[in-house]
Amino acid sequence: MTKHFLYARKSTDVEDKQVRSIEDQLAVLRALAKEQNLSIAQELIEKQSAKMPGRPVFNEMMERIEKGEAQGILCWKLDRLARNPVDSGRVSWLLQQGVIQNIQTHDRSFLPTDNALMTSVEFGMATQYILDLKANTKRGLYAKAKRGDYPGNAPIGYLNDTRIKQVAVDKKKSKAVKRVFELYAEGNWRLEDAANFLAENGVKTKGGKPIKRDQASYLLSNPFYYGNFRYGGELYEGNHEPIVTKQLFDKVQAALHARSKPPKNSHNSPQVLCGLIRCGTCGMGITAERKTKYQKNGNIHHYTYYRCSRKNKAVKCSEPPIREELLDKQLSNLLQPYKMSPDWATEISKMSDKDEREAVQSASTIVQGYKAEIQAISQKLQRLLTAYLDQDIEREIYRSEKADLLSRKKSLEEKMSQVAKGVSAWVEPLRDWLKDAQMLNEIKEDAPLSLKKSFAKKIFGLNLTLHAREARGVAEIQWASVAEAHQKTGKVEPCLLLVSIYDAFITYFSRNSG
Repeated sequence: MTKHFLYARKSTDVEDKQVRSIEDQLAVLRALAKEQNLSIAQELIEKQSAKMPGRPVFNEMMERIEKGEAQGILCWKLDRLARNPVDSGRVSWLLQQGVIQNIQTHDRSFLPTDNALMTSVEFGMATQYILDLKANTKRGLYAKAKRGDYPGNAPIGYLNDTRIKQVAVDKKKSKAVKRVFELYAEGNWRLEDAANFLAENGVKTKGGKPIKRDQASYLLSNPFYYGNFRYGGELYEGNHEPIVTKQLFDKVQAALHARSKPPKNSHNSPQVLCGLIRCGTCGMGITAERKTKYQKNGNIHHYTYYRCSRKNKAVKCSEPPIREELLDKQLSNLLQPYKMSPDWATEISKMSDKDEREAVQSASTIVQGYKAEIQAISQKLQRLLTAYLDQDIEREIYRSEKADLLSRKKSLEEKMSQVAKGVSAWVEPLRDWLKDAQMLNEIKEDAPLSLKKSFAKKIFGLNLTLHAREARGVAEIQWASVAEAHQKTGKVEPCLLLVSIYDAFITYFSRNSG
């Protein structure tokens, strides 16, 4: 008696959505085997797509058939056996050679003596179904991308919201993602620093593993975070909520590019704090050098020293060098007085919002006046043209009057544009500064030296010197006002302290806004 393998398969892919479950297939096939008195060698179950060769259960079954353990297959339909030309060709060949003597489906038998065209058509339809499905799926995904909906798994900081079938911001992780963009843009952070920061803030991969260097690089260069996304090698505008601004993203890309260049000479390469501090004795820049100490017991120690570059030949500078660890600690202490509490930042923002509203109202009145004047000039131009066409005025008079009116109109348009652009111009810079002042609270003593350098540059500008192994700095006016407010806390009304900080920033902005 011919023995059969009972083979049931169902994939979790889209291809098998309409196919009976494994249990249903088994029930029907067992009943069919009993009805037709078929001998079952073994029941084989596979839960895998047949669109690609390499299914382990199918391959095992075919090998056992070739060894003679069974001579037939009992399955729901031929597409359960194959949906690709490699596997279908293998089955068809063994059927034509008589190695497989019967393939019994729920509605018919396939025998070696049958017309091979029928088997080929059935397998061909199964293969074509997969090809059509792939094409339709691909077409649907591209259509989704063109609509602005990301057709894939949401990146870190976002979630795939199955309820609305869209990508939503992950409120827990998005804050850390935004902060890592901000911090990487600020100083000379390495990708390892970014990865460590994310790990410390509980941001991990989808698999729950810590983020590695290359993953941090991908995150920081992914346009998804500013509102666009890549799909199929093309950039699309997304409908999802951005986590960072395009301006911040571009700043990070510039930093990634700059830091990807290897140093020309790693042994004597400039250290982090070079370019930040000047010598307090001669005014020259501070440079760095590495020293290696070899102990008799075999231990080796590496040190970095900062010292005056002594490029001023007219001055004999005797400024002593300072170890990087000591300078690092001094820099941490220098940053302390300029921290701002969130409460202070909130109150100053309220002052700014009030002034902005008043400025907008004032500007609106001025702009309306300019618009009225421009409209009046436009009407004069129209009347002038009518008079010229009616031959009421000479050509030369028309040209002269027209040139004068157009000149006045252009001047008014430029003035109106300047007023519109200038209104509340200080607001965004103020918000950025308040954010920086609050971020100082997060800079601990063991923070990366590059981050401290970034903030020291913002606070002291070029006014940071090293004298007698001591770093000293004169802060910019707005930062100095924060330190002064801390000193006067408890002695002066809080509102007056905040007003003085706000006024100091406006003064600084006015001096530097060109």
